[in-house]
Amino acid sequence: MPLVWKIIITAVVSYFIGNINAAVILARLKHGDIRKSGSGNPGTMNVVRTYGKLVGILCLILDAVKAAVPAFFAWWWFAGTPYDLSDKFGLYLSGLAVVVGHIWPVTMKFRGGKGIACIIGISLLANPIVTLISFAAGLLFIIIFKIGAMGSFIMIFTPNIYEAIMLGTSAPAVSALVFATVALALFAHRSNIVRLFTGKENLTVFFPKKKKE
Repeated sequence: MPLVWKIIITAVVSYFIGNINAAVILARLKHGDIRKSGSGNPGTMNVVRTYGKLVGILCLILDAVKAAVPAFFAWWWFAGTPYDLSDKFGLYLSGLAVVVGHIWPVTMKFRGGKGIACIIGISLLANPIVTLISFAAGLLFIIIFKIGAMGSFIMIFTPNIYEAIMLGTSAPAVSALVFATVALALFAHRSNIVRLFTGKENLTVFFPKKKKE
């Protein structure tokens, strides 16, 4: 199959998989609408604030898997041979398309989440150890400082900066896909960034203090 058709098929299929929003589905199972709760964002942090940690963790896992599964198959498809996975072009092409589909889903009038869980899923495929360490650091930051956006940035920036350093100038197309994916997530968080600088960012509390009776 010509390369251009592989790129088009991967991008289109991955985009529509990205349209599947775990936060919306889980909220419906709870007989609610996450887009009308909390910050209104259909993403993990708002699910944690609205429905609690366990549902939030499930949301994170589902969105990460949503990105990781098509990215893995695209990685394998573009690799050339079944056992040569050194070229990550397919992985990041699919990953970028999933993130675009998650942030701007045509099925939800182009108003989706912000892509953090999806990028975590992609990063776990590319660099599992670095991603797990970054995730733990970001989670610890959120628990201590209760600032979800900053914790999310720690989770995705570290493994992708590591990937960019490892790639160097050897694979400019892959580097461009890595940069574009993170840049989209940063753009999707533009309102959070404004609130961070103005001190109005919504807090994410994993362990709320029990009220004294």
